[in-house]
Amino acid sequence: MTFKADVLRILIASPSDLAEERTAAIRAINDWNALHSSAEQIVLLPVAWETHSRPAFGDRPQAILNQQLVDDCDILLGMFWARLGSDTGKAPSGTVEEIDRMAAASRPVMIYFSDRPVAPSAINLDQMGKLAAFKAETMVHALVGSFTSLDELNSILARDLTRQVRDLRRERRSVRLRGIDRATKVTELLVLHKQHDISPQEFRAFDEALRGPRQSLGVSANAKAYEGQTGPNGQPVGLDDEGNLVEWIPDDEEVGETWPMMLRRNDDAIQKAYSEFWDQVWWNRHKSWIYRLESGQEVLRDGQEAVLEKAKSAARRIERKYGKRNLGWDDFNWGLLSGRMSALAWVTGAEWDESLDT
Repeated sequence: MTFKADVLRILIASPSDLAEERTAAIRAINDWNALHSSAEQIVLLPVAWETHSRPAFGDRPQAILNQQLVDDCDILLGMFWARLGSDTGKAPSGTVEEIDRMAAASRPVMIYFSDRPVAPSAINLDQMGKLAAFKAETMVHALVGSFTSLDELNSILARDLTRQVRDLRRERRSVRLRGIDRATKVTELLVLHKQHDISPQEFRAFDEALRGPRQSLGVSANAKAYEGQTGPNGQPVGLDDEGNLVEWIPDDEEVGETWPMMLRRNDDAIQKAYSEFWDQVWWNRHKSWIYRLESGQEVLRDGQEAVLEKAKSAARRIERKYGKRNLGWDDFNWGLLSGRMSALAWVTGAEWDESLDT
């Protein structure tokens, strides 16, 4: 019998030394579908580069995989054993880049480390060292899983997939119910207004008198300052709960709902972004100084030893804050960062010739 179901794409992400585990993960997902898809009204689709990628030209291989696979997935299932993988130019490995990309998009990331014994002939000390560093950094910011055999991996995934699916479904249902609930309340209000001949102007005046003017976080301007104004799409503009200036666009799927299209971020967010960019610029300049000292291009002057130690301590704090793999760029990305800083500086009041001093 047929049934309606939502499809969730699960990206299988791992270095090349987990061929058996990748097959086991796909089998676990298919087993989950056989047992749960009808009851949960969810179908899980395993996505792997072996089955879902195609030849393409014109960009980095990992960038192409991001476009073909990663960006369309809902969940990432990542696994590591004895290797981290090969550098992509933007991340220490393709798997790490996929994890970072999914996490940045606020999509669920499930990471597992294999504790299976490694044959001495398969040990690569450089890869093991990189993996150990990645694992240590990841465990500071995430809860990870582990397994010692393929059977244990299958059991763990059977449990974790069910929990992850139910969490996602609960979030989606909550959003959907909020939309339905609001539409119902709007309908009830419209009926009452018509029954008692209450005009929109009278209702708005009563609402403002009862609750007072609304304040938004992070912005000093009152939301009422935007009353009657429209954005580039002809829809009302105002401040969201975080104080960002937005245009309220009607939702095509939820009757009576709107979604905020960003027009301008609040001042606190702009200043925070500028400060983060400046931290990264300072770190890059610090590393350039270290390189000049180590290569003999520059020598420490009297009194600079203490300055150097303080600078190293500050650099370590920045590395812990942002993750070392997220620092350092090529000329192209350095240009992008400089452009972003200049724009933010100009928005906060600096002149263009001042804003270019990054």
